[in-house]
Amino acid sequence: MIDGNGGAPVIEGAVLIESDRITQVGPAASIVAPPGTTTIDAAGKTIMPGLIDCHDHMSYTSFDLNERAATPLSFTMMLIAENMRVTLESGITTVRDAGGLDVGFKMAVEQGIIPGPRLLLGLVILSRTGGIDDQRQRSGVDLSWRLLPGLPSPVCDGVEECRKRVREVLHAGADVVKCASTGGVSSRTLTALDQTLNLEELQVIVEEARMLEKRTFVHAYGGLGLENAVLAGIDSIEHGAYLCRSPESIRRMVHQGTYLVPTFMIIARHRELGSPWAKKKATETADEHRRSLELAMEAGIPIAMGTDAGGYRHGHAPTELRLLVEAGMTPMQAIVASTSVAAACCGLDADIGTLQPGKYADLLLVDGDPLRDIGVLARKESISLVMKGGQIVIDRRPDNPNA
Repeated sequence: MIDGNGGAPVIEGAVLIESDRITQVGPAASIVAPPGTTTIDAAGKTIMPGLIDCHDHMSYTSFDLNERAATPLSFTMMLIAENMRVTLESGITTVRDAGGLDVGFKMAVEQGIIPGPRLLLGLVILSRTGGIDDQRQRSGVDLSWRLLPGLPSPVCDGVEECRKRVREVLHAGADVVKCASTGGVSSRTLTALDQTLNLEELQVIVEEARMLEKRTFVHAYGGLGLENAVLAGIDSIEHGAYLCRSPESIRRMVHQGTYLVPTFMIIARHRELGSPWAKKKATETADEHRRSLELAMEAGIPIAMGTDAGGYRHGHAPTELRLLVEAGMTPMQAIVASTSVAAACCGLDADIGTLQPGKYADLLLVDGDPLRDIGVLARKESISLVMKGGQIVIDRRPDNPNA
């Protein structure tokens, strides 16, 4: 049993669950179960917390705009529901959605209408004119149809527009405020180091979010856009591939407790499957991206797992743990980044992220030992059972008649 805190695993461990919460955790011999308790035999398997993806986009169905434009909105809704189902069944029990979903999907999951991970919503990516979530193209074509109806516009220029836009997204149901202070790897007109929001704009985004006790996270690859995001007090830096060029930002992140969500999976997908410009930029970032993770770990920056890879199809998010290990983490560090640290990054650590009494019973049964082979988590058939809030959502055990 791996509890998510980073300590030594418990051999012959057990978890007692009542309703949706954990009541006891420890060696099986120490657990006192009431008469009539249903028992799930985990012999030969690993018990561990459900995984948390701090950065994905459940609404992304493809990077092929022709395909998306030709797809009826009703069918797109069904595809999004499918994205959430396969994500949950892969072992991801919580997702911080970094832009694209509206609050209706969260309501549908919470009311049991569709299966899906716990959702923390950003709604849209606050961006300047020409930034990564401005859907207007140089050709004059407006691709705003890509946003679900009812979502606020993501475009904001200047301090007062940024202030108003934060208020709009919070009114629309955002749990957390997402913005973009640099260009990106998939951006056709911006480099990953181009600054797209200034310090004053970032500061007012943080200020407005904190008025309602909401956290902020920022798409920032490097350069002045990343440095200003750290200065402004953004709670987590997403991507951060060029963080290694900013030693002062590393020191400040340690002091402030700013999280890093490095998203190796989206860079790997862009490198393998992306547009010509995305392949080129993803290849250019590779060495510095690994170096940034190495320096962040050495400095003590809290690192949380996120993938950002949904545009290349969903259901494969646990691959990120293997990529974190390939980039320098131990398997245990990658698991902790995907459980307890990810929960803290999302502000949900009182309820999820570790196997502890009082927390939601979000857990996995895994065939094999991810501390010996982290890749086992990315093999769907190796995830024997996924439980979310005490409810079994997928059971692939051979002795399960419904498997």
